[in-house]
Amino acid sequence: GVEQEMRSTLHVISKEGTFYYAKKARRQWILENLGMTALVGSQIWWTWEVEDVFRRVRDGNKLAMKEFSRKLNRQLLELIDMVRSDLGNLDRKKVNALIIVDVHGRDIIDTFVRDSVLDAREFAWESQLRFLWENNVDDIVISQCTGSFRYGYEYMGLNGRLVITGLTDRCYMTLTTALTYRLGGAPAGPAGTGKTETT
Repeated sequence: GVEQEMRSTLHVISKEGTFYYAKKARRQWILENLGMTALVGSQIWWTWEVEDVFRRVRDGNKLAMKEFSRKLNRQLLELIDMVRSDLGNLDRKKVNALIIVDVHGRDIIDTFVRDSVLDAREFAWESQLRFLWENNVDDIVISQCTGSFRYGYEYMGLNGRLVITGLTDRCYMTLTTALTYRLGGAPAGPAGTGKTETT
């Protein structure tokens, strides 16, 4: 009923938003889309761009990863300019969440540059949470290590976003691996440390 309609509507909105990412200025695209569409669309395109960088490296451009790192820094500075400008409350929350996700993406690429990760088959890349739009299933597929999951399209609103740390990444990896083997997981720890948000 209502839940299925929510999922199908958000599927259409996310598909359209992801499609238009490459056709508009990023600033305009962010302001025109829902917060969750902006977040998932950015992550889909970030994943695609990283895989494209690996392809360009394979084709002989050894500086492609450094060039991409500079592009991510420019995008981050643009978001910082946006958050300092006159934005409405919801747009400000959306841009704040994007800054957190973009900082994490930039840090991953900086690590790849530092450690000379230049192949998509390396564990450093395989272990990242990768968002892809799979045309054969017409859906968003989230992959990490050997696990792949379809995006849930559950409307959450703009509740803010926790900073993504190495521990958060390890929690994601542990939970996605457990789910791949049809197991579960139960994060444990002190109150207020981000267990619910991470899950």
